[in-house]
Amino acid sequence: MLKSLLAATAAAALLSVAACGQGANEEAGEAADTAYEQSTTGTTDLGQGPMEEAGEAVDEATEGAPSGTTPTTPPAESPTTTP
Repeated sequence: MLKSLLAATAAAALLSVAACGQGANEEAGEAADTAYEQSTTGTTDLGQGPMEEAGEAVDEATEGAPSGTTPTTPPAESPTTTP
């Protein structure tokens, strides 16, 4: 019983860590928020700032790909016509 409880707890802990990973855009937003807070107040608020929230939204829209990267699928080729 104890082994199964420990195994379930370990599995839940691993899933929670995997779900909390930040994407590249969210990390950049967090860095921007931290830099702004340090320059204006001299302290860092551990809560989520506006740039981090925007980065999180971009990560969700781009499935975690960093902004400014090219898509992985090539564009469709247009049909060629002969004159």
